[in-house]
Amino acid sequence: MKTVQLASAADADKALRDLRDVVVRSTIWTSLAYADIRSRYRLSTFGSLWITLTTGALALAIGLFYGQFFGQDMHSYLPYFTASYITWTFIASVLGEASTTLVGAGSLIKSSQMPIVFHILRMLQRNLIVVLHNAIVLAAIWPFVRWSLYPTAVLSVVGLVLLYLFLVGTSAVIAIICVRYRDVPQLVQVLIQFLFFLTPIIWYPEQIKFGTELLKLNPVTYMLMIVRDPILGRPVDIQTWIIAIGLSAASLIAGSLMYVRFRRRIAYWV
Repeated sequence: MKTVQLASAADADKALRDLRDVVVRSTIWTSLAYADIRSRYRLSTFGSLWITLTTGALALAIGLFYGQFFGQDMHSYLPYFTASYITWTFIASVLGEASTTLVGAGSLIKSSQMPIVFHILRMLQRNLIVVLHNAIVLAAIWPFVRWSLYPTAVLSVVGLVLLYLFLVGTSAVIAIICVRYRDVPQLVQVLIQFLFFLTPIIWYPEQIKFGTELLKLNPVTYMLMIVRDPILGRPVDIQTWIIAIGLSAASLIAGSLMYVRFRRRIAYWV
């Protein structure tokens, strides 16, 4: 019994050391993320510019179509949809890739001494690079559909930091569950599609006639609003910020606890 307790204590100590190394050795997983982007577009003529071009073309096409379909003023709807779509793409990509990232890194996990959590952070950082490329689209359409920019627009950076922290913890939870139960990744993909329609991306929150309580139960709504709304000059009430901070903190705690508890077993599950 004492031997088991000592082994558990040692495993927990290793897991906590891994979490500390996330900050101390952050250059490792950030460099791997940049290497992934460079490798993806290595022999391409436009390189990583393709990220911006494809997102811009899709955002403009869907934004113009839905704007006309809903009878919206394009000078307000197009930047709204573009900012929503860029932020949503970041969230959806991270959640979707989190469900397969540890399974895909199985050979490295078994053969390398690199902390397992680094594979999750590598995936997240890679998607952050993509969303920063995509942010150029929003700047590119501003001269054509000018909207008011206020000093509070810098709060979008704060919102992005909170969203990043929220996704760190959420990705860890999803990754660990999915590496253990291989049917869950398919459920995650279905949930992502469901969240797209439940989240105010192609429609305004104020357009809802019923179901507002269901909207309030969607955590993605709060994380989306704190990133999108400040840069568009839309007010974000203090309650939304408090909920977003709480969600980020709860996500980090849940992810850390999951990692400390199951780190030792991940190598066997992959």
